[in-house]
Amino acid sequence: MSRRAAREPGCDTHDMVLVHRVFRREFRLLADIVEVTSPNDVEQVARISEHAREMLTALQQHHGSEDELVWPRLLSAQVDSALVECMAAQHHEIDTVMRRVDAELAEWEHQGGTETVDLLVDDLRRLNEVLTEHLRLEEDSVLPVVAETLTESQWAELGRRGLASLPLRRAPIFLGHIAEEADEREWAEFRSRVPVPIRLLYRLFGRRGHARETALLRRDLDSVGEVVK
Repeated sequence: MSRRAAREPGCDTHDMVLVHRVFRREFRLLADIVEVTSPNDVEQVARISEHAREMLTALQQHHGSEDELVWPRLLSAQVDSALVECMAAQHHEIDTVMRRVDAELAEWEHQGGTETVDLLVDDLRRLNEVLTEHLRLEEDSVLPVVAETLTESQWAELGRRGLASLPLRRAPIFLGHIAEEADEREWAEFRSRVPVPIRLLYRLFGRRGHARETALLRRDLDSVGEVVK
């Protein structure tokens, strides 16, 4: 891609759809996983809580990048302000539920009773509900506008910030989450934009690490759909 092309409006936003799939899947599964986990299984409770917090942090960072790097640029381009305001309002609603989930995870880890588990499961399901609606609207109505408004370099900034927000040891695992539901073409294109060192780490241990972690997290579910590329 030439420097001139990188500065001209127009970008491919499909990478974000792959990231959205991770959030949809993991928060949907987390409610079921918590529900079937014995509160006496301290090791599994800690493992699930750590994964849940990693997803909460990733989602918070994802939305923070949109708040800082996408919505202001759309408004500057005179895109429908009502749509942007709706996105921002949904971020606020999602953040409220995320904070409740985070607090309930702490209580669950300290062997909270049945009421704690019920609240946590309900809020994880509520989070999945509001998040799914938000992501649907974003993909249907916002990403097509972004694709015509932001430049490739502006869009790439979101990806760089997302990877930079992950600890180096966790970035290859998150790539595994993305690869899980991507087809061969999607994964090849996404992987080509990942920095070479992280790609190498994924090949060396990220792929196997992701498979091992997800198998442990989902071990008590009736079925586990696992695709490892």
